[in-house]
Amino acid sequence: MKKIFLLFVCLFYTLFLHANGSIELARKEFKKAAFNDKVNNEVYQVLVSSKVQDPLTQAYVAYYTALKARHVTSPYEKITYVRSFDKAIKKAVALAPDNFEIRFLRFSVQDKLPSYLGFSKELVVDKKIILQQIQSHKVDVPANFKKDMKAVLLNSKTLSIAEKKIIEKI
Repeated sequence: MKKIFLLFVCLFYTLFLHANGSIELARKEFKKAAFNDKVNNEVYQVLVSSKVQDPLTQAYVAYYTALKARHVTSPYEKITYVRSFDKAIKKAVALAPDNFEIRFLRFSVQDKLPSYLGFSKELVVDKKIILQQIQSHKVDVPANFKKDMKAVLLNSKTLSIAEKKIIEKI
């Protein structure tokens, strides 16, 4: 009986570590993947093969799917990746509407998309939630990833100077 319990605990711990590891990898390679197709594909494969598909993992899969659009030349492929991102990120947000990191991932992609495509409809809502959570100190992400988030938000053209001052507090 003890062996079965120990085996169960080890299996659970391994699954937890694998899921957490894929999120850590996704955070670590966040910036690099935007400019490196190989890195993007490697992280995407790790995320997709993760046994745990919680809302945050789903959001990162969506984010890395959107990045695939940067690395292809065909307009049809680009729009296909963006549509896939849109569908997946909406699902992740619906499952965890108050998750700061998920809102940030959606904002970071939608902020870079041309508005005429129609995939940037949630920018205002996400911006509002992101700013509220920063002001109420509900940003629960590792410090090294906060730097990446802060850089993305400060480079946004949709944030005002006053809003960027709030972002500085991350």
